[in-house]
Amino acid sequence: MTIKHRYISLPVAVLGAAMTLMPLSSCDKGFDEMNVNPNAASADKVDAAYLLSAVMFRTGMDVSIHQRIQNLFLDVFSQYVANEGFDSQQYLPVVGWNNDYWSANYHAGWVKNLNEVIRYENEVRKGKSNVLQIARIMKCLVSSWFTDIYGDVPYSQLADGSGKPAVYDKQEDIYKDLLKELKEASEALDPDAYTMSDRQDIIFKGVIEKWKRFANSLRLRLAMHLTERDPELAKLHAEEAVAAGILRDIGDEFKAPRSNQWTAQYTNMENGYFYYGHEWDGAAMSRSMEYLLTGLGGQPFPVVKDETGQVVTPVYDDAGILLGNPENKAENPLDPKANRIRVGVPSKVDPRGPVFFAVTNKGTKASDEVMIEDKKYNMLYRWVGVPAGLSPTNKSKIQYNVKDYARMGDKYTDGMRAYDRLSYQEVCFLRAEGALRGWNMGKDAKSLYEEGITISMKKNNVPDEVINQYLQSTSPNAYGTTVKFGHNSGAGFNGKPVDTDLDKIITQKYIGLFPDGSLEAWNDHRRLHKPVLLPFAAPDPSTIKAKDGSPGNYIKRMTYPPGEKVSNEANYMDAVNRMGGTDAVSTNVWWDKE
Repeated sequence: MTIKHRYISLPVAVLGAAMTLMPLSSCDKGFDEMNVNPNAASADKVDAAYLLSAVMFRTGMDVSIHQRIQNLFLDVFSQYVANEGFDSQQYLPVVGWNNDYWSANYHAGWVKNLNEVIRYENEVRKGKSNVLQIARIMKCLVSSWFTDIYGDVPYSQLADGSGKPAVYDKQEDIYKDLLKELKEASEALDPDAYTMSDRQDIIFKGVIEKWKRFANSLRLRLAMHLTERDPELAKLHAEEAVAAGILRDIGDEFKAPRSNQWTAQYTNMENGYFYYGHEWDGAAMSRSMEYLLTGLGGQPFPVVKDETGQVVTPVYDDAGILLGNPENKAENPLDPKANRIRVGVPSKVDPRGPVFFAVTNKGTKASDEVMIEDKKYNMLYRWVGVPAGLSPTNKSKIQYNVKDYARMGDKYTDGMRAYDRLSYQEVCFLRAEGALRGWNMGKDAKSLYEEGITISMKKNNVPDEVINQYLQSTSPNAYGTTVKFGHNSGAGFNGKPVDTDLDKIITQKYIGLFPDGSLEAWNDHRRLHKPVLLPFAAPDPSTIKAKDGSPGNYIKRMTYPPGEKVSNEANYMDAVNRMGGTDAVSTNVWWDKE
């Protein structure tokens, strides 16, 4: 099926200082001249690139949306963090958050404005501008997020200005159109055509070659999502994307900048992790993340310091004390250290781990004394992850207080840190997976895998000597996965091998995309069931019933906002029936075959 997009002509006005354009109400025929404001900006005089600038900035999400969608949905589903204390911890949708993302952020904040840019460029410049192609690329970016989260969604008719309820396009059709759009837009970009100014293009500063490389790299990402559903289509687009030119280095990365200096319309646009990492004491490391990082690469845990900077001696490799009270047996039985209270730090760790998540001390508000089952525990100088998916009763118990667990480190909670929207290390890992499958990715899988790790390490200030040691290491993490490409420990977890070269690539991709890449981490886990993640301890029984660690233990999608069933009932029901008859988090999206 070829998707035909519907764009409705609307007049435009500009609010230049706020970098935004808003569509005005169209006039009835015969009244045009009466309603023309001679002082207003007309469609042939307004530069729609200002609206595109605002969308670029807004892809970073304001603090409110970022906290709810990124941190409390995607970061929790991917298990970058855990036990945030909200319903999403039980795989339950939170209606208000869902509505905000679906309507205010995606529909009205992104697609509506991008459609207006596309309409304007087609009508005023007759499609002869790079602004049009960049808008098409941006629409592919935000639309891919939308369909990956929900499955079948409004796409071809969404925010078209008609006022009619939009059909839900099949995800298969959406993906094929996204891949087509990215190919066409990349090929149509022309360094000699009209383009955005440096000030307007807040991502690549008017460098068209970088927009080409970003479009091709995004196409590579989306192609890789199809490996289990349509491997031939995946191979075709992945190879074409690489041949057309993808990100070459970190200077080509798409980063959504942050600022606390914008106008009132852009308040709360700092990095969201600053607020719930520092201000709200959240973003605690998950147990799954702890196990992925512990022991991996065989590097010693760095020197531990207290809140004043003084070196302290922590407990190393604590086996923990098993809780005896049956009421405290709250954790998933597949966890090798379930229901044990552990203190201290591991002796060996991936060197990025303590950068991602900080050791507890008084400066992080950790407890120096906690009484659990008549025994006192010191929670200072501790690097431990909290179990994911605890029940409402258990998540509030004193032993699961997130302040007493490793929480996101200062590097990632910097309020001005730009969000990674597509990084160079991700492209390396995408190509490594493709090469492992026998596709032409320009280099072999081992070289690309090691390059992805190296870039991620360097971004976290790991010395070259340590990186070289790490790449040759056969020291396993807690699940049995090792680093050295081609080495297989033979280890397994829950009956599945964990140290194949594909396991290594996806494990390193999961680590390398932290924290902004949690959607891709969740996508990979749905697609491949890799890397190893512990099942949620106690998801709500209405959402997930499996307990065996199989793919059925994990959330597969977000449910639609309830308002869609009222305002767009016929199209909503068509989509639900196509996807299995129930609007449930356990329903696979199209590309998630298992």
